[in-house]
Amino acid sequence: MDIEKIAKLLQRCDLQELRKVETVLADLIDKMTNHANWDDQDGSHKRTEKRFDSNLLGTLIRLTDVKPGERKEYSVTIQDISRNGMCLRIDTNFTPSRVVKVTFSAPGGQIKQCNLEVVRMHKMSNQDGSWLEVGCRSINNEEVRRLCLYEEQIAKARSKLYRRHSIFILVVGSEKDAEKTRLISRLKHQDYNVRRADSVRSAMQSAEKTKAQLLILCNGSELCNDSGLLQDLQNRPAELAILAIIKKHEHRAALLAVGVDECLNEQKKDEFLFHAIERAMVGHAVRYNRNAQQLSGRVLIFSIDSARVNMMAYQLKENGYSYRVATNIEEADKFIEDPFDLVVADYDVDCVEDFKKLHTMFSELPMVAMCEDISLGQQAIVDGANDYLCMPPGREDIQMILELATSRVSSS
Repeated sequence: MDIEKIAKLLQRCDLQELRKVETVLADLIDKMTNHANWDDQDGSHKRTEKRFDSNLLGTLIRLTDVKPGERKEYSVTIQDISRNGMCLRIDTNFTPSRVVKVTFSAPGGQIKQCNLEVVRMHKMSNQDGSWLEVGCRSINNEEVRRLCLYEEQIAKARSKLYRRHSIFILVVGSEKDAEKTRLISRLKHQDYNVRRADSVRSAMQSAEKTKAQLLILCNGSELCNDSGLLQDLQNRPAELAILAIIKKHEHRAALLAVGVDECLNEQKKDEFLFHAIERAMVGHAVRYNRNAQQLSGRVLIFSIDSARVNMMAYQLKENGYSYRVATNIEEADKFIEDPFDLVVADYDVDCVEDFKKLHTMFSELPMVAMCEDISLGQQAIVDGANDYLCMPPGREDIQMILELATSRVSSS
């Protein structure tokens, strides 16, 4: 607002007009003063709340949990909304999930849906009862796919934890440590397979032989000042998760930096021990699987159809694989020395010969044919394909053929 321009305009008015302007301004000032006594920051926030109350209060119908393999619906209330997302009030029986789908009625009665990622969750209570306060941010379809894939990996890792007798745990600590003995007793009581170890080095040697899945460090804080032991932790077997019991919270960052999967405060181990075991093993399994895929997933895509290339490239990246693209035999020949694990190639009426040449060039690799129907797929198997994909393939079909590459890496 340019006050100087307004002053110049008012200078041209006579006294009667100025009196009218004064009356209008006094009336506006009085209304604003009675409406609320805010500073600029509080006023902006409360005015936003007023618009929110009038437009969206009570318009949320339900929130649907889209956790893999499970679909539940919960009644919710919108507590706040902004450019960053929503704050929702949900019943305490809500099943935590990284991705949720919100269905609500927009002003005018139009039904809308949006996908949100849960970024924080707090349990709240007062005299009226208890509820969960859930903060969410909006995400696009690509992020939804990525997060759902991540949750599938977590679900698979967590399912193994129910078979406790098959989980081998090594507990590291002094023989005279009473807490170590008590900890081992608790683990055995829960049907875990437990073995003692006096030092980190002996535990590492034992882990190699016994194929242990979890290492619990009873005195995790003592490792922070021993660079040699920290180095030993970094050289542990790839499938071994590590849980460190620490005395001070500041030790957590140093241990996580060298590959420890989870840290548990000594004062809380009685209450949260088994939750910490689950977080350590599930988190490590997901990270280990992703790293293995990134190291081993290498695919050659042979196609002249850009739509097929884009679709396959997207699916490969979603599953942690890298890829190269060739549109003809000459381009494929340039990749002959590259360490691929799988070849995915067109198999249509006009490119059968190219497929046969490609099979000769990469004879040691499994090949998957991309074709239009089942009859062409069966013919591709006669011409050397290990499997085929009818276009467009489903997500499960893509994952099935990627197992060819995974099994080949495992066997080699």
